[in-house]
Amino acid sequence: MTTELENRVYGCLIGGAIGDALGAPVEGWTRQRIQAEYGTLEEFKQYYMPYSKTDPGTVTSDTAMRQYLCLAIVENDGRVTPTEFADVLRDRLNPDRVWINEEIVLKKLSAGIDPWMAGRGSVPDNKITSAITPVGIVNAGDPGQAYQDGFTIASMLQDNHYRHATATIAAGVAEAITPDATIESVVATMIEQSTGVTARAIDIAMGYVEQAETVDELVDLFYDQFLDWRWPAVQWDRQKYANGEVYSASTLEIVPVALAILSLCEGDVNRVIVEGVNYGRDSDAVGTLAGSIAGALRGADRIRSEWKSACEEMNEDFFVELEGNPDADFRSMAERLVTVIRCERDEAADRAERLTELLGESEE
Repeated sequence: MTTELENRVYGCLIGGAIGDALGAPVEGWTRQRIQAEYGTLEEFKQYYMPYSKTDPGTVTSDTAMRQYLCLAIVENDGRVTPTEFADVLRDRLNPDRVWINEEIVLKKLSAGIDPWMAGRGSVPDNKITSAITPVGIVNAGDPGQAYQDGFTIASMLQDNHYRHATATIAAGVAEAITPDATIESVVATMIEQSTGVTARAIDIAMGYVEQAETVDELVDLFYDQFLDWRWPAVQWDRQKYANGEVYSASTLEIVPVALAILSLCEGDVNRVIVEGVNYGRDSDAVGTLAGSIAGALRGADRIRSEWKSACEEMNEDFFVELEGNPDADFRSMAERLVTVIRCERDEAADRAERLTELLGESEE
């Protein structure tokens, strides 16, 4: 890393990828089952997915969607709309790397549905929630704009209040990546840049943080009082939820949980990733969100080197597939995103100059 900003951008990308890959083998497990099997899971394991390569350290659809969005941003030299993101998905998306909701959206796009409305009626899936972090990166220091852009992109794959929760993640990253950001400023930003159900969910989760002295106590509170039972739409059976036979992959659960774990772990990025994964349920989503925000706050330099090297190595084939470049990886994408931030800076300077002229004011 040559600059602190690059360190934070890379930390966001690689931290999210590590949390994703670490959590994939125990997706859908309860915390109790993870503890019984591993004690504390903090090593990459083999896992099952429909596509062939699921070796330890391989990322899932959460990270794949994030990298597709990164590609849309860097190829367009800045902030994107659903139109540009749809172009990348139609041209590059491998359906074997994503879940059914993204497959459905791809079919909608291929059939000519307006990308700005493609998320209507979608399953309340969290893949774009995990993927939205580059929107926060490109809007570094401007959480309000990050929220608006995040909501717009989320509308391509989500509906209803799930879009707001996704946009809130973008706002949080836009704050986390700035030099003077703190956990408190990230939490405050995400509550301010949210609405309705999302703001309330985060507020409840942070109340649990105040009650808990340990992560185990925090998770017990979540499991007892906070689990999102509205999805999947199966006949309600509390015992099945308790046993982990069914679980919600809803953004309205994973966003507050990831933020609460970040807070209780005081931003220690390695601990945040581990505890996010060991929360269980949608473990890769919690791990990837927690790792993304903590990585943006603390930088890649604070993340375990063995995790970074393994995750980079095990996903080389994905980057070749994505970009056609054997040298592409999470680090090179971070460098390209920093270049985009420079473009955003230059455009902002040009607009400031035009507004000065419009107001008839001279620069002193």
